[in-house]
Amino acid sequence: MTNDLSLLLPEWQGYGLGAEVASGARAIAALFGPDAFLEIEAPAVEALTVDAGVLGLSSIAPRFERTLLAIREREPSRIFTVGGTCGVELGPVSYLNERYRGDLAVIWLDAHADLNTPETSPSGRFHGMVLRTLLGAGPASLVRLISRPLAPPQVVLAGARDLDRDEALFVSDTAVSLLAPADLLVPDRLAGRIRAGGFTRAYVHLDLDVIDPIEFPDSLVHAANGVSIEVVTDTVRHLVSTIDVVGFSVVEFRPRSADGPTRVGHLLDRCGIDIGVLGGRAGAARPRP
Repeated sequence: MTNDLSLLLPEWQGYGLGAEVASGARAIAALFGPDAFLEIEAPAVEALTVDAGVLGLSSIAPRFERTLLAIREREPSRIFTVGGTCGVELGPVSYLNERYRGDLAVIWLDAHADLNTPETSPSGRFHGMVLRTLLGAGPASLVRLISRPLAPPQVVLAGARDLDRDEALFVSDTAVSLLAPADLLVPDRLAGRIRAGGFTRAYVHLDLDVIDPIEFPDSLVHAANGVSIEVVTDTVRHLVSTIDVVGFSVVEFRPRSADGPTRVGHLLDRCGIDIGVLGGRAGAARPRP
């Protein structure tokens, strides 16, 4: 029997330049009706400072601690997260990796690798450092809260195409897997990587910028030559059919078009995820946007 948690983290501090993604997270959550999520609040307006090379760290660190505490109190076996920036993944990913003792493949569907450190980041924005922090190399105030960091073989970057130099070097020097957008045209290629690693569970991180901005302009940081919405949904559905997906997230939705939230809703319907509030919507038959 599963114990699911639906988590809303409408934060923008991981990006630090405007709160549009917080509004975007709330717009996605509104598709499910009131009180559907456990919400970890973040200030809508806040003056951010740079600490230890990270913009907004003094806001991010205590919120991560609160999020972990809230999750651990509920002891979920599966988590669906709607978040502002990629930085929200600290809580659900670190908790599930702890719960399943490292038997967790982390699928990073994202145009970016998010593998910078405070020393290598060209911007100082935490949303570009979160995966490296989960791997145990990040701000000390965050890493100390992660009881079981990810190991590189657990991570598959899927659809990534905009890596900074130091991120690319890290990938080439470690067992992190990298699948380019073209690789996702073969649905089983991603599942094959997970099988080869011997994992029985997976967490799927979906940053909407993995989708080509010509088809979907409502992501926070555009990157050309992405995959289609159909490829994203086919990829996730295939994963669901082959491995136990215990975590799923959707992040970095910056509404630019009037039908943006509806299109995200259609995407979520077609992914086939049944965690938490997605349980009644998984595989819903709806017309393609």
